[in-house]
Amino acid sequence: MPFFQKGDVRIRYEETGSGFPLLVTPGGGLNSRVSNWPTAVINAMEEFKNDFRCITMDQRNANGGESSGDGGPRRAGAGEETAVPDQSWR
Repeated sequence: MPFFQKGDVRIRYEETGSGFPLLVTPGGGLNSRVSNWPTAVINAMEEFKNDFRCITMDQRNANGGESSGDGGPRRAGAGEETAVPDQSWR
């Protein structure tokens, strides 16, 4: 399982498929994590992997997730949503 690290923020992410990157967020709000996909009504990682490079991630400090960092579950301007796809694109 890959991680993106910047400072004290560590984000677990997964990717599947190929093509144009599509960031998909699993349900759960602030407890959104990769492990939510198998029980989701629609598993976007599976649904779109033949057409896109699907990227998903644990929200920082989600209960049961593997992402962590200072500033609580969400901090305005933290930028994980754009940093993770950018990191994995390289």
